[in-house]
Amino acid sequence: MKIVIIGAGEVGFYLAQRLSAEKHDLVIIDRDPLKCAHAQEALDISVIEGDASSQSVLKEANLESADMLIAASGVDEINLIACLIASKMGVKKKIARVRNPEYYEKTSILKPEDLGVDFFIHPEEEVIEEITRLLLRASASEVVEFEEGKIVVVGLKLDAQCPNLNRPLKEIGKEVERENIRVVAMLKGDRTIIPTGEDFFSRNDQIFVVAKKESLPHVLSLAGKTDQRLDRIMILGGGKIGRGLAAKLESRIEVILVESNKEKSIKIASQLKRTTVYQADGTEIDTLAREGLLNMDAFIAVTGDDENNILSCLLAKHLGIHKTIALVNKPTYLPLLPVIGIDSTVNVRLSTATAILRFIRRGAILSAATFHGIEAEAIEFEITKSNKITGRPLKDLGLPNGSLIAAVVRRGEAFIPHGNSQLEAGDKVIVFALPKAIPAIEKKFS
Repeated sequence: MKIVIIGAGEVGFYLAQRLSAEKHDLVIIDRDPLKCAHAQEALDISVIEGDASSQSVLKEANLESADMLIAASGVDEINLIACLIASKMGVKKKIARVRNPEYYEKTSILKPEDLGVDFFIHPEEEVIEEITRLLLRASASEVVEFEEGKIVVVGLKLDAQCPNLNRPLKEIGKEVERENIRVVAMLKGDRTIIPTGEDFFSRNDQIFVVAKKESLPHVLSLAGKTDQRLDRIMILGGGKIGRGLAAKLESRIEVILVESNKEKSIKIASQLKRTTVYQADGTEIDTLAREGLLNMDAFIAVTGDDENNILSCLLAKHLGIHKTIALVNKPTYLPLLPVIGIDSTVNVRLSTATAILRFIRRGAILSAATFHGIEAEAIEFEITKSNKITGRPLKDLGLPNGSLIAAVVRRGEAFIPHGNSQLEAGDKVIVFALPKAIPAIEKKFS
């Protein structure tokens, strides 16, 4: 598939990296010469330096022959103009990353079809949804649901409290327990593996487990963790994410929001109904403690400053806060954070890219999800009557290296398959795969 990507920043570059590994024909456009140079050096794709709202630049990228446009620059208007031009050129699929809700709200004068957009991505809203899922599963570093929550993928960091360190996966838990869960990916250092029964847990590993929803307590016990209810949270940062998160949660739990800017904090206090708003610096731990930090179940730092978010979460963890979540947008920081003690991170780039990849893979693919720090992707397919993989044991399907079938939902019931399991038409199948295996997986299941 030929794809034109607008924006070589964190989102555009990450998407280009993932999609180029799948052998798509890619062109990336950016007006920043440094970003273009970086993309040119790091990726085997075409790079054009220029303004993506310019018709001549889009013609230079041969947009008229593209199957898809991903407008992911940091400027809403550039993304929308590019989609409008692409629509006139006959491009079938157009995705726009847009921050201003005036462009995509139901009350907007301009509708998506007027702007030539098939799918809007709202970066801050994606992050808010991700944080909400993490708070609902306080012991997890990451949570993604499939099939309305029947199947969940849970990310967990292993620490000294894990009772199963240095044991092969095939020996962990009872056989009946292993039938309802599966370790589908592991991050060991900076290396992602799709594990076999011979692999083992090590301290500081990040593991990803697929399980039936009712098996979550067992999943947590494998890692030496228990689920904990969160009744009180403190949010640091009154930007779009902080305000949006408080508004989403304030009717269910006690929320305190801390914002350093006085005028902004007053405005936020007038907008939110039940949230308590304080004006304070997030690195002033004495002030935060005075405003109730010591009584919080979770601390979420979502300011625009990565370093401030990291430092304040470390201070909160030092004070015994059970759950800390930091917004961190610099990719170089992400591998370090589980090691230094931060429970979970959210990243605008990854949340946005996950939503875009989910749209790209529509068709036989029902949904897709990427995960922090690892290269593996979870993809959900529906098995059609014409698919030749039905009626054969999974062990005989010849799945590519770096992939596995993690879970199956059949007639509304979820189960974890084994080598002798067979697929039926109508099954919904969740596959974990490394980027190199994704093209072959899509071909086999589509």
